[in-house]
Amino acid sequence: MLTVSQDLFKKLRERAVYFFNESKRDSTNKRYDVSLFHLEQALQLGLKAYLLKNKGDFPKTHDLNVLINSTCNECLKKLAKSKWYVISILIDAYIGSGYLLRDYTENEYRNSRRFVMEALKCLSIIEN
Repeated sequence: MLTVSQDLFKKLRERAVYFFNESKRDSTNKRYDVSLFHLEQALQLGLKAYLLKNKGDFPKTHDLNVLINSTCNECLKKLAKSKWYVISILIDAYIGSGYLLRDYTENEYRNSRRFVMEALKCLSIIEN
């Protein structure tokens, strides 16, 4: 029988992968705003799954920077340091999804997707 944290880890991981894959489907319709929202959700849930598995809990926040800084994952921290601007795009897409009408470019989406894919690999949420 799975413990509560094992079950939650599994659900968070599954949802992270789902949102990551959903972002690609959204992008085929050129809905980059929704695509980026789904990428932010994928990363946020992936971070929470990683922290739950490795630390037993995660901060109750939606802030990607806080979640990233809560990890001891050097791969992720190095990636985040070099691609800080992508994190800003993802945060903007998350906040703006319900409140702002902002258009995003295909290039912003592609760079963000690449970043999230690498981040989820660092976290062992998706495989290489």
